Amino acid sequence: MENKNKTYFLLVIATAFWGIQPLCIKLLVTKWTPVTITCARYFVISGILFFILYLRKDKGLFPPQKCLFPLILMGIMGIAINNIAQFTGLQYSTIINCTLISATSPAITAFLSAICIKERLNGIQWMGIGISFAGVLCIISHGSLTFILYSEFNRGDILFFICQLSWTLYSIIGLKVMHQISALAATAWAGFFGATFTALYGLIVEEVHFLPLFVPAVAAFMYTVICGGVLAMLFWNMGVKDAGPSLTAIFQNITPVVGVIGGTIFFNEIIGRADIVGAIGIFAGVYLTMHSNKVQEYLARCWLKKSI
Repeated sequence: MENKNKTYFLLVIATAFWGIQPLCIKLLVTKWTPVTITCARYFVISGILFFILYLRKDKGLFPPQKCLFPLILMGIMGIAINNIAQFTGLQYSTIINCTLISATSPAITAFLSAICIKERLNGIQWMGIGISFAGVLCIISHGSLTFILYSEFNRGDILFFICQLSWTLYSIIGLKVMHQISALAATAWAGFFGATFTALYGLIVEEVHFLPLFVPAVAAFMYTVICGGVLAMLFWNMGVKDAGPSLTAIFQNITPVVGVIGGTIFFNEIIGRADIVGAIGIFAGVYLTMHSNKVQEYLARCWLKKSI
């Protein structure tokens, strides 16, 4: 139980880091293209992780040959396609639609995990996913059902959906790879391969441009490398390894809550009633998914008491 709580804590930290990260990206995109940011980040991230692997004399520094293809797939799916699809999608669609579609990630992950690795969720966990999803909808719609019903979707939104599929496949493939090598090694190699393919794509479309960064942008880049990169990616893969892709995915819904708080602190945005209700829904859903067995036991005891 103690190990599970540690895993959940690390996942909360990872998604909190990702919630703050868009604030840093907002600074960086004034100087660098999204492709430049992505390949630069992950080359530095993987370099740091390779150095740690070397110091630890981790066997994953030179992974088994049978792991190379899955690691390449992880890099293509989780780094290259995930980032390129998201950044390109934002050119055609809105951040709100991006957030809305990203909230489907837990359900997509649970569905694909059931098909690919026979992972199953119980009814309480599915209820938790549903409540958490409703919480995200409440935040991004400001509590307006009309807003959701009349939102327009376009080709950018298709790219957002591809982004979610690619991230889910990254997690599922990662689970299998981490049976052979450590989460640290898997994160390092996936980051390296992902950065390589992103750089190749950037060179083809001529979107790799490195311009000098001013001090706040350097600080923002270092945050995306250390907090949003090395630590968040490592904590995420550790969560996938220990808790499975489906349970881990539910923590992604914490990200918009942190984003709202960050926007309030740094950009003086106002937290409304819908934001508070949505945040409560998200955390309630996460709790139900994490502690479904306890909830089932409690409901069973209540049923027995009524029966007696």
